[in-house]
Amino acid sequence: MKKAKDTPSEIYVWDRIVRVCHWGIVAAFITNYFIVEPGRLYHEIAGYIALALIFTRVVWGFYSNKENTHQSNSSNASFSNISLNKQSFSEHIQHLKQKQIPTHHGHNPFGWLMVIAVIALMLGLGISGFMMEEIDAMFGNSTLEWIHGMMADVLYACVLVHIGAVFVVQYVGNIQLVRPMLSGWRKR
Repeated sequence: MKKAKDTPSEIYVWDRIVRVCHWGIVAAFITNYFIVEPGRLYHEIAGYIALALIFTRVVWGFYSNKENTHQSNSSNASFSNISLNKQSFSEHIQHLKQKQIPTHHGHNPFGWLMVIAVIALMLGLGISGFMMEEIDAMFGNSTLEWIHGMMADVLYACVLVHIGAVFVVQYVGNIQLVRPMLSGWRKR
């Protein structure tokens, strides 16, 4: 198994921290949005786990290095790679039109926008949830409950857009996106 990863036919894209945070946040979101009842203990626990994972990912985004080696590849996770200028969007659209996204790429500019949106929404959900459950004066506050619910619904919409975009970009851009988020590795 190790030999396959050392061959030049594969590139290491997502490190373990990014993948654990991603799938942990997915599990926490599914748990809280679809399975457990809001305001209950399991809802709170899943919310705090999601916040811990978000904080871990944010710290890793600032801490991770720009090296691109399979021993320490975290360059795709680094927030220093965020480029949201007109040229970055144009280049990504050109890659899609050419049906060839470079295999060493992590997030495209639209993907980075989604990362920022998810971080902001999860932080907002965590803060509003904490306020409703831990601050007596806020318990039962209908405005805060509405804000919390709206953020959860907007996050759900973002999740749907993200899933759709992953499969469209994977197909149109002729690039593996799902496999690297599972294993870390992408075929060249």
